[in-house]
Amino acid sequence: MAIFGKKKGSDDVTEQESDEQTYSPAKAKVWFDQAKTVQETGSYDYAMNCWLSGLAYDPHSVDALESFMNAAVALAGESKKGPSKETKNAASGKGGVFKYTSALLGWGTKPGDASAAVKAAVTAAQQGYAEPAYWIGERALKLTLADPKLKKDSCVKLMKAMREIGAHDLAVKAGEAAMRLDPTDSQLESEVRNMAAQATMSRGGFEDTGQVGGFRKNIRDADKQRLLDEADRITKTDDSHDRLVKAAREDYESRPDDVPANKTYIKRLLDRAKPGDEKLAYKLAMKAFENTGQVSFRQQAWEIELRVMRRRVAAIRTKAEAGDAEAKELLPKAERKYLAKQMEFQKWRVEAFPTDNAPRYELGKLLFQMGDYKQAIPYFQKSQHDSRYKSSSLAMLGESFGKIGLTDPAINTLKQAIGTHPDTHDALGMQLRYSLMDALETKARNERVLQAALEAEELASAIAMEQFDYRDIQERYEAIKKLVAELRDS
Repeated sequence: MAIFGKKKGSDDVTEQESDEQTYSPAKAKVWFDQAKTVQETGSYDYAMNCWLSGLAYDPHSVDALESFMNAAVALAGESKKGPSKETKNAASGKGGVFKYTSALLGWGTKPGDASAAVKAAVTAAQQGYAEPAYWIGERALKLTLADPKLKKDSCVKLMKAMREIGAHDLAVKAGEAAMRLDPTDSQLESEVRNMAAQATMSRGGFEDTGQVGGFRKNIRDADKQRLLDEADRITKTDDSHDRLVKAAREDYESRPDDVPANKTYIKRLLDRAKPGDEKLAYKLAMKAFENTGQVSFRQQAWEIELRVMRRRVAAIRTKAEAGDAEAKELLPKAERKYLAKQMEFQKWRVEAFPTDNAPRYELGKLLFQMGDYKQAIPYFQKSQHDSRYKSSSLAMLGESFGKIGLTDPAINTLKQAIGTHPDTHDALGMQLRYSLMDALETKARNERVLQAALEAEELASAIAMEQFDYRDIQERYEAIKKLVAELRDS
């Protein structure tokens, strides 16, 4: 059986083979872990980028799909600009999997748009991603039926997509909606009638004939399905959270060594976030790590601990900014403690995930922020080879060289960074040009090199023309012009 999609022709075979080469749950997990971390900090656009990048390696993940839509809904609520260029690029590429991620991004950009939701469901079904297609289909159907401009075409598209993955219950609902819009379509009526019969067999337990409890199974599943439906909702009520936690706890208690049961119970506790939930989730994660040896549980425990500390620091900072004298005194100590814990976490990640450059980049960044440039350099030298961190790694690597007096390596590295960065006018691009200007000025002053001064002057002039109030560019431009004059006269 093919991992992705169905074979429909020579073009589809090429897409399928391309997707199979891309499929890697291990690589997807790295992205998903990163997405979860940044989403908790409120960086919804970057979280969407990471979820999409991971889904390109494992498009069957419904958990990642749900988390992506959570981030998309949050971003839509706080910004009208929509996803960044980088996030759009993460959804682009060749092959069926990128058709899927592109359709997801289209829906994520407009979470309330019925047409975008239908397109995402149709694309998922076409690629053979049954579970994601069903998850999207449920929501697409609700949006479609609530659309005041409901169109038969949208209902038929959704009906066919759900029929393709065997979701006859949703297919019938979509088909019935289409029939109400066009009662004269006899062919559609026949199709819906046949699907309704298939859906009845599935619901009635006829497909379980010969199995013990075929009918009773569906009755027992009613409460379970309600819990699954509640778990799938983007917004959950307090009562719903409590029911989900209760169900997860009971499942965990019945099989405490089961990995999925542990993960679900921890997730439900963190989602509910009542007093004591985080502490219990931390204990469960540590116990699961000790029992199973799976590092994902240890990482989750770290992340819970950091989340609690981050919230405490934010609360102290808020009080300090409001003028609280005690908070002002406590803040530096709290920030240092939080930074130390972050360092400890990233060092652990470097050891736990030796082939992943994400923790190396994060650890290098922390060392850079602390002014420990010598220690930061080896981490940036490794993380620069990861396309996710190339430009920013080169930027901090170049600055680190400059800070320890290695001017020529700083200049060469920053020039390389500017050459590889896609937009020299964005925030990082401006930082790169400014840092290169600074390194060139240092070389010109220390070694009395006119050419370096001229290059620095050109950069300073361009930055000033583009953003006259950028940092101290006005003063630096004047100082570099004087330096050029001095070197010409000498």
